[in-house]
Amino acid sequence: MEYILKNLRVITNPTQATAKDLPMAIQSLDKVLGERGHELPARLRHFLENRSYQKALVFLEGGEPEKGTCGK
Repeated sequence: MEYILKNLRVITNPTQATAKDLPMAIQSLDKVLGERGHELPARLRHFLENRSYQKALVFLEGGEPEKGTCGK
């Protein structure tokens, strides 16, 4: 999960990233989803599939993400 957290932090705080870091972080998360998405908690998978990266970060840090239009 640390790998996912690292990439989420790059995406949600792009001012700390270089120009190539942001697309690479998104691609990395897409790869994790494609290869191991079935191993992730359902709620985390939902956030990543919908590119709700801030919610995924809050979830992994132990917080309670705001509900979106889908109600999750």
